[in-house]
Amino acid sequence: MTKNTGYDFNDYQSDTLTRPRDKAWSNWAKLEKKGDKVQGFIRDAFYREAEGQFPAQRGVTLEQPDGVFINIGIKRLDFILAKTNDLRIGDPLTVVLDELQPASTKGFSPTKIYGFYGKNMPENEGNPTVEELDSPEDTLEKEEETVPSDDETPGF
Repeated sequence: MTKNTGYDFNDYQSDTLTRPRDKAWSNWAKLEKKGDKVQGFIRDAFYREAEGQFPAQRGVTLEQPDGVFINIGIKRLDFILAKTNDLRIGDPLTVVLDELQPASTKGFSPTKIYGFYGKNMPENEGNPTVEELDSPEDTLEKEEETVPSDDETPGF
């Protein structure tokens, strides 16, 4: 039998295998009125499969200034995804509900127009980009099956 040395089991918590998105899975941003915003430092990004009434999304996990993790869902439209593609883990991101346009179909909710604000910080050079982490090919089917469903998850 081989004796393993060099690992301190008393410090197991520093070796967590839980991703930031998992910590925030039950906490999704909901922007309802003009001027509502969510902001923080990017801690994770992921591809989220279509589920129920929600189409596939780009998920981004932010660590807010108060330290609370929150996920945001971004619609998978090229002109929207391009706004966050080059941001890196550790970069700041703010998403603001800029405008509510009346629905073109009677009885439907207004269309929400969002503003995306962020900056590449020099200290994050070399970190993965949001685009690199948001890949349907990297999504593990088993992982997706273990993630709880949330029918209230909005997409921006």
